Amino acid sequence: MPMRLMQRQPLDGRHHLILLAGAVGILLYGIIALDTPTAIALIAAGAYAIALCLLWGIDWQRIEQDLLTGIHAMLVPILILISVGMMVGVWMLSGTIPSMVAIGLEALSPALFLVVACLSCSMMSIMAGTSWGTLSTIGVALMGVAIGLDIPPGYAAGAIVTGTFFGDKLSPLSDTTVMASAVCGVNIITHIKHMLYTTLPAYGLALIIYAWLGSMAATNGGISGDTQVILQALHADFFLTPVTLLPPLVVFACILLRKPVLPSFFLGILSGALIAMLVQGASLSAVGEALNTGFRADSGISMVDDMLSRGGLQGMMSTVAVLIAAAVLGAPFKSAGTLDAAVQMLARRHAGRRQVLGGAMALHGTAFLLTGSYYVTFSLLGPLLRPLVTASGSDPKNLSRILEDTGTTLSPLVPWGVTGAFTAATLGVATAEFFVYAILCYTTILFSLFYVISGLAQGRPVATSDTNS
Repeated sequence: MPMRLMQRQPLDGRHHLILLAGAVGILLYGIIALDTPTAIALIAAGAYAIALCLLWGIDWQRIEQDLLTGIHAMLVPILILISVGMMVGVWMLSGTIPSMVAIGLEALSPALFLVVACLSCSMMSIMAGTSWGTLSTIGVALMGVAIGLDIPPGYAAGAIVTGTFFGDKLSPLSDTTVMASAVCGVNIITHIKHMLYTTLPAYGLALIIYAWLGSMAATNGGISGDTQVILQALHADFFLTPVTLLPPLVVFACILLRKPVLPSFFLGILSGALIAMLVQGASLSAVGEALNTGFRADSGISMVDDMLSRGGLQGMMSTVAVLIAAAVLGAPFKSAGTLDAAVQMLARRHAGRRQVLGGAMALHGTAFLLTGSYYVTFSLLGPLLRPLVTASGSDPKNLSRILEDTGTTLSPLVPWGVTGAFTAATLGVATAEFFVYAILCYTTILFSLFYVISGLAQGRPVATSDTNS
């Protein structure tokens, strides 16, 4: 009987607060205090939220359906993640990544590396419009170069992430850029121009810091003894020829032609496998092993072996578990209607511009931390918040910028999110290790908050008929 009575009454703000505070507390305590694996902490927080939802009268069938929907949304990212693991493994075997690493070691100095890595990833992401494609190709190679130049992995990963997501955010080809502008009813070029207010200052600050960090990390202006050893080992173990660079060129061409990601990566895997057999003399069984468990170097030089022993389908399974566990956490919040309740509360307050935009930042940031997917948060909160933003006297382009500032650029810093898990797994560096050095990702949010509070760079309200993208 008590369950039936509770089921007739909608959840109020107190319920949502208990649900949110408890889940976040369990998640943070598990990851930070207990050093629990991320997937286990997510499942524990999700189990807590599900138990409360059931106690408060929400049907299990509804929670289960939302859980299945969440897992279904993760399927394509999971397939891409697995494809990247296989591609990295076979590109190591084919000599593709070793060739890219050798070129980088011969062309770059430690003092210039971080700035060049950031700029090159920016250009790649702007041209291709994909952060995942940039991270899984040039990003992996740059991490190898960083090891050879004795650059701390956290520094290198931070610079790569900053450059990658700067380009992804400002590219008209990027799915996040297209989606954020579309759900807010803002012209895509207007949206990109408006993002410059927060993105350019953060990017400029990052480049200055990377130049300083590079100068601090540099031991001399030339190629160090360790770098010479690595180059000799690479040339000894692989036949380094321009032909080995064909697989990334194939992937780049497909991405630039706007071909689907999975077929593009399949062609990258296939071309890598063919070059491994035809150029490096690898057997078919060696290719299969590299696809499954990754490439395992045995040069006798630990630095080289650590650099090249990467990739494989199996190496991505722990990250796949994180994505599934994230869906477990997100489902009960969707079933409970927590985000909808927060938007309705904001609407009832008849808040002004600062309150609405500040509330949008807090709400979308929280939603993103819970779901880890901007596809979910953009499509859910964009249409819900747009009328509130317009009614407060603010231009909808401020909302589209906020969605990207608290979504796209935040995504690589959320280890249980789709993009965050992919970033850490692909670069081989834990999120906690590069978090501080991914300067763009959090300074963009600070600049966005500054504009909300100060009222600067807000623009004028735009009529609905003028905002179609």
